[in-house]
Amino acid sequence: MIRFPLLACALLAAGAAWAQEPPAAPAPEPEPAAPQWVGPEVTLQTTMGDIVVTLDMVGAPKTSAQFLGLVKSGHYDGAAFYRIEPGFLIQLGDLDAKGNYRAPKLPPIPLETATNKHSVGALGMAHGDDPDSGQSTFYIDLAENSGLDATPGAAPNTTGYAAFGHVTSGMDVVKAIESVELAPEGGPFPGKLPKDPVVVEKALITKPEPQ
Repeated sequence: MIRFPLLACALLAAGAAWAQEPPAAPAPEPEPAAPQWVGPEVTLQTTMGDIVVTLDMVGAPKTSAQFLGLVKSGHYDGAAFYRIEPGFLIQLGDLDAKGNYRAPKLPPIPLETATNKHSVGALGMAHGDDPDSGQSTFYIDLAENSGLDATPGAAPNTTGYAAFGHVTSGMDVVKAIESVELAPEGGPFPGKLPKDPVVVEKALITKPEPQ
């Protein structure tokens, strides 16, 4: 005869316990979608594997066109990586595996930094003291290198380095190049030259610009 009141008390106690449970955590915000790279595609067939890059014909049209022109001319065939800075960038363009300079067949181009950013895997065009001296030497960012972007508040296209594309396949090859053993001397950046040359055997346009 006394079981029901006890059961009712138990249910009431349980209900109180349920009422004290914290509310369910809100669902996490979805990760932002990765940029959809739709420009022309170039494959760098290196001695360590293929790196596929997609160019930004909107944010850096002149730089992208320069890169495509140099690919078509065969300029990057035989180009060696000569600057490996883990956690920063890998660079190549004008030197072969023996360190010989090969002059590009296209003139320098004006700087384009108004809208592009140096995210992980971005391609950037190097230049000298003159911001409009970029020509053919380029690099791949290994980190979020915001210090290479345009300086906030500066006049458009006067500071920073043009990011003109992005690695869309083969980032594992990029990371493998980042990890190669470096020679203690040699190259334009001492201590940053691969001990065993890493070379682009062939650069090919594998997808033309969308019409």
